[in-house]
Amino acid sequence: MANLPKLLVLSTSLPGTRHGGGVVQDEVLRSYPKDRYVCFALTPPAWKAQGGDLPASLQGVPCLVKPLLPPLSLRGARFYLPILRPLSYLVVLPRRIRQAVAFGRDHGVDLVWGELQGEAVLLVSRVARGLGVPLAGTVWDDPESWLPGYDRLAGRLLQARFREALSQAGSCSTAGEAMQAAYKRAYGLESVILRHGFAAPAPLPGPKPGGEGVVIGFVGSVYGQDAWEAFLKAAARLNAAGDRPAIRLRIYGGGGIPCDGHGVALDFRGWQPAQVMLRELAATDFCYLPYWFAPDKRRHVELSFPNKFETYLAAGRPVLYHGPDYAGIARTVREYGVGLCVSSLDPEAIAAALTRLIRDEELRRSCAAAALRAFHSEFNAGVMLANFARLIGVAPELLKGARTG
Repeated sequence: MANLPKLLVLSTSLPGTRHGGGVVQDEVLRSYPKDRYVCFALTPPAWKAQGGDLPASLQGVPCLVKPLLPPLSLRGARFYLPILRPLSYLVVLPRRIRQAVAFGRDHGVDLVWGELQGEAVLLVSRVARGLGVPLAGTVWDDPESWLPGYDRLAGRLLQARFREALSQAGSCSTAGEAMQAAYKRAYGLESVILRHGFAAPAPLPGPKPGGEGVVIGFVGSVYGQDAWEAFLKAAARLNAAGDRPAIRLRIYGGGGIPCDGHGVALDFRGWQPAQVMLRELAATDFCYLPYWFAPDKRRHVELSFPNKFETYLAAGRPVLYHGPDYAGIARTVREYGVGLCVSSLDPEAIAAALTRLIRDEELRRSCAAAALRAFHSEFNAGVMLANFARLIGVAPELLKGARTG
């Protein structure tokens, strides 16, 4: 493995912590030799507080976590945040940069793989420069989606460091085709697409048990509460009519989703092992993907790429996309022919799309076949690893056979 660079994985949170980017980091690092990377992060991992197991990618790997801010659970910390944050950037940040550089030197790293999101952007370019090694940057979400969580002064610094990192990075990855094209126009940036993919699709489901009604799958968090509420109310109206099998939702993950289904049964399955989740999703009729209609979310909706989409494809399920037409994911659903798009909060429009998918068995069969074709051609672990190899400048075959966990 001498041809593989030793990586300093620098991110706001450690890999494998269930945020979208952390899932991708965990997956690609499980195919990288454990003696060829170390991790530096700014946020203490939630799994320690919850007593959970180490993610597979971190077991036996040197990790250093050095927060920029005191724990916000301390009394008064949130009240003083507008003061604490600039103070930490002025006093603590230079020290964290020095610590990350020293950590990288101690472990002989050859390349910084930096997350260009959140407060990690304050460090990545400076740490790579301090180490005298190249920077490979990864953008999960455009800054306009996460900068609103910061005050104006902090936001300006984060935006400046984000642009600095983009200009310094020798290579960069983006989350999808829409972001890739937008960043090329805005920054002249050539990037690879790095997004999650499963190694294999779900096995084909057997006959559906009678009496289940119409089962719609849903994975992860709700993107777009307005869409979610409108969808549930439209489904509830169809249920109330009583002239067709009842609609129910089967939900995986989904922390923070209200339990009120407005007349639609919600089956919360929690976090399941990937293969269990895919097998159960494959037995649903189709899957639901909502997105924000709110105007202030427009750029995020245009450029982001939700991980749940690849999950639905791996399950071989048709996709009901519910969100604005201008979303990048809406174009992808149409391009690959994997489902229907509803770009309205109008209950009648939502009910019409639901009714069409429920009644048209041939449409569901066609979309399911298209979902599996899309999975095999573009949205799988092989493509994910090949693009990661391009990001760090190595031949994809060097990553084969190193998988752990």
